Amino acid sequence: MEHNLGMDTAKPRILSAWDLAFLAGLLALAIFYGRILPLLPDPVPTHFDAIGRTNGWTPKAQLHWLVFGAPIFLWTVLFLIGAIASLMPGGGGRVGINPLRGLMGLGLCLLMAGCLLVPLDGMAALQGGILGFGICLVLGIIFMVRDGWQAVARMPRSPDFRAGLFYVNSQDPRLWVEKRVGVGWTLNFARPAAYGVMALLGLVMVGLALVVLATVRK
Repeated sequence: MEHNLGMDTAKPRILSAWDLAFLAGLLALAIFYGRILPLLPDPVPTHFDAIGRTNGWTPKAQLHWLVFGAPIFLWTVLFLIGAIASLMPGGGGRVGINPLRGLMGLGLCLLMAGCLLVPLDGMAALQGGILGFGICLVLGIIFMVRDGWQAVARMPRSPDFRAGLFYVNSQDPRLWVEKRVGVGWTLNFARPAAYGVMALLGLVMVGLALVVLATVRK
């Protein structure tokens, strides 16, 4: 059954205006980096534990790989995901990825700037960078959800999709069905096993979070 009916059939745009936010952040970071680099110690503290103690340093000669490599790598990964999704039949996969990509790239630029300021302004600078990244991440998610709902609103109504997104069809024996918006598959919430899958995924996420916290605290 085809569930991507009603999607915009116009030629998908791989890049968007949201990417300008990342490019502006990267340019500002480059200018800031050039000015602050002579003031930094060598090596530069670049990794910290859960209570703010430095436990990792990077030589100044290699610092640019971290400062610029991290945001560029993140943006590139999200760009490739968006590019592949945009080329899928119906172009539904492009929904939402553009604002998330641009804002997360900008947020990581802010985080890198905060990290650079730690030797001069202390941990408050890093906390400010983390806050900036968090705000950008939340905004990216908000705009991603907004774009998804707008895409759903343009589609013909389907009795099998509750709120336009959640597939519920007791007559369909499948547990996994094609997403109505985006690329990939979603659960058929009329099947009891779907709730077991959701619970298992939740346990995996909690387990990963606990592992990360335990690693950081060592």
